[in-house]
Amino acid sequence: MPSLLLALLALLTSPLEGAHASVTEPAPTPVVAVQSSTLDPATPLEAADSSIADPAPAPLGASHPSTTDPAPQPPRVFLDCQTPGCDYDFFRTELRWVDWVRDRQDADVHVIVTSQPTGGGGRQFDVSFEGRGELQGNRFTLLYSSGTDDSTDDRRRGLLRTLSHGLAPFASGTDVGERLDLVLRDPVVEPEAAAAGPGAVPAAAQDDPWDFWVFSTSANMFAQGESSQGSQNYSGSMSATRTTEMWKARIALSGSYGKTSFELPDRSVVSITRTYTGSGLLVRSLGDHWSAGVRASARSSTFVNQDLALQLAPAIEYSLFPYGDHTRKALTFEYGVGPRYFNYSEETLFDQEEEIRIEHSLSTSLNLRQPWGTVRTSISGAQYLHDLSKYEMTLGTNLSLRLFRGLSLNVGANYSRIHNQLHIPRRGASEEEVFLRRRQLATNYRYFTTVGVSYTFGSIFSNVVNPRMGGTAGGGGMMMMF
Repeated sequence: MPSLLLALLALLTSPLEGAHASVTEPAPTPVVAVQSSTLDPATPLEAADSSIADPAPAPLGASHPSTTDPAPQPPRVFLDCQTPGCDYDFFRTELRWVDWVRDRQDADVHVIVTSQPTGGGGRQFDVSFEGRGELQGNRFTLLYSSGTDDSTDDRRRGLLRTLSHGLAPFASGTDVGERLDLVLRDPVVEPEAAAAGPGAVPAAAQDDPWDFWVFSTSANMFAQGESSQGSQNYSGSMSATRTTEMWKARIALSGSYGKTSFELPDRSVVSITRTYTGSGLLVRSLGDHWSAGVRASARSSTFVNQDLALQLAPAIEYSLFPYGDHTRKALTFEYGVGPRYFNYSEETLFDQEEEIRIEHSLSTSLNLRQPWGTVRTSISGAQYLHDLSKYEMTLGTNLSLRLFRGLSLNVGANYSRIHNQLHIPRRGASEEEVFLRRRQLATNYRYFTTVGVSYTFGSIFSNVVNPRMGGTAGGGGMMMMF
């Protein structure tokens, strides 16, 4: 009987020991730090289908590795990507030779992805790889640029290729590194170049017929209703941008028309709002830290009692950090001054139907994207020079902090002191205009705030993707209820 109990106990404990061995801490992984911060991931060197090749049989006479020393586990990777184009499920499904973890404290490699729009309408992604623990000090950045016409699948595959390039060095000292193959694709040859033969000299690049200008248009319609109420909104926009290393120019036009109707027991109520805006920006680069430019705008809005409002404001900006670092850290200061013209729909509280005022403004903005979280904070102020008591100051911040393992804090807040509402009508606002928000009301402050805390615990691994019955499958989901 005792021998039978001992045998049963050994049978029950053996799978637990195996499970424990599968999640042991990885041995130190030697990785050589890459110094360049501008490696181009567009080169066709990549992990072959992000897969692991089957190990080849050892030749006769070769020494076999000792089975007493377990091979280092795959690198544990925490992906921090809050920019358009990141598809977590796709990355975890396609890139299977690393262990994905849900908290940076458990990671050997922390990957931070940021992006910025390019002048041609695409996006440039900065993918930073930072070693942790035994890999501390191994840090480099790869760049990937998507084109204007790239689809969502094109962008996510480009990011996948970039992730494969960057994570391969961290896997080189592990067991999967022994089975990871790299493939060099043949370069794409244009038909004209192929016909010219191997000794032909490529033709010089043609000039851009659009001279870096990119144009965009949009039109939108929204409608909803019930038996006693309904609303419609129509909007459209047009823009033209030109971005080079030395100049940035943008012209934009937009308009919206909204109609809301209610059927009350004794009457019908109809509310109509119209807003039309135009803006222009021209900026000249003055080096890594300075820029100068001019802003211009025009607006007509029933909401703020303006038939026409015009503004012209030359401005100068200083960046504490080089502009090239702004996807990870930026601290800027901008000052502008210029005239503003107003033509009001109704006489204002200050007995004005038309006026010209000089306004100056100062703003500072701090943006940080670091392994411990994200900080976006701005302070701005504007003041009329004809009456210094007419001013507005605004403080806004958004914080997303990882306090410790599994615990995150998200804070958003905005507060404004308002003493520059020159446009408020003398007659005030009717009850209908107040309830339907057809007029901006007089106020000396405005605020909003939001606070959120999240805590996650349990398994550190996040490798498995299962899209059944409600999974996002990388593209989101929808549930319809009737």
